Amino acid sequence: MFFKEIIGQQRLKRKLLESVQNKRVAHAQMLLGTSGAGALPLALAYAQYLACTDRQADDSCGECSSCKRYAKLEHPDLQLIFPKNKTDENEGVKFSSKDFVLRFRKAVLANPYLSLQEWLQELGIENKQGIINVEDSAEVMANLSYKAYEAEYRVIIVWLAEFMNTASANKLLKVLEEPPARTVFLFTSDSTENMLATILSRVQTYRLDRLSTAEVEAGLLEQNEVSEEQAYLVAHLADGDYGLARQLVHEPENVTATVQFFIAWMRACFGMKMDTLAELMDTFQKMGREGQKDLLTQAAGLLRNVLMYRMHPQGSHTMMKEQLEFVQKFSKFISVDNMEGLLTELDKAHYHIERNAHPKILFTDLSYRISALLKQEALR
Repeated sequence: MFFKEIIGQQRLKRKLLESVQNKRVAHAQMLLGTSGAGALPLALAYAQYLACTDRQADDSCGECSSCKRYAKLEHPDLQLIFPKNKTDENEGVKFSSKDFVLRFRKAVLANPYLSLQEWLQELGIENKQGIINVEDSAEVMANLSYKAYEAEYRVIIVWLAEFMNTASANKLLKVLEEPPARTVFLFTSDSTENMLATILSRVQTYRLDRLSTAEVEAGLLEQNEVSEEQAYLVAHLADGDYGLARQLVHEPENVTATVQFFIAWMRACFGMKMDTLAELMDTFQKMGREGQKDLLTQAAGLLRNVLMYRMHPQGSHTMMKEQLEFVQKFSKFISVDNMEGLLTELDKAHYHIERNAHPKILFTDLSYRISALLKQEALR
């Protein structure tokens, strides 16, 4: 992966480049950014630059042996750790990232902006929680007992480090305090809320900027076959998430299904249509934990679009056809007064899903709360 292939993040790219050029490479670093901002591709580009034997001023050379191996994610001094869970193939046995690394390489090479939901779907376990377990930490410790094979730095990338369970995180603590020479841990995370404070205290954290609409649009035009009109629309819908933008381009039916679910849900909440809510509840349960979290996140974004339309109707050209007619009618029930409550309820639901709340009970309770907030505005 090259720095030039990463969308936006110019400030952080320069900082990472300078850290290598000035020989001030921290042994444990955290790249923290919202989904789709590019933490994983940035970690891969940084790792490749660390290993490059002919570093350029602004990128790795792409021609040396190390760069060619990194291009396939097969460098012997690179270790990849990531969330996964039991599948039909490894049921009843211990498992680690090593058992899935070939599939992970393939998925990341196809889409460096891979989301957790897309990865779990690739494994066929979208109904399970992704985890980084103690077996992963044990493998890291075992590999660190050997010297680097050929690169100047040995790199361990931990993708979505917030999914480390307590046993896994505790096992890494000592090595983070006293790492072997020329060893760099690169953690990436969407959120540090669920991470151990002892881990966070041992890493140097870099925050990724949220991608602007213009950056997402430029990235789509440069890296995908889309028209200028489509890139403009998709960039506005993605709201700074380049991974979602790619999905809108390559799998528009999935995003359309989310929009249709949201519309049906809001209508059922407002009219308290119990039959419809029961059907939607079943659909919600079948999405799996990560799918449910994604839906709640996108629902919050769609609600913001509704409020923005109410305040600035001229912005309707940035909406999908599936949205526009609904938004025009629904906007009268969304205002600054009830928006905070709606977003708070969605955030709380997201929090409880992460903690294994029963999806049907949660969805039912959330629907009642949304209904009350919508009617609050209707009665004004």
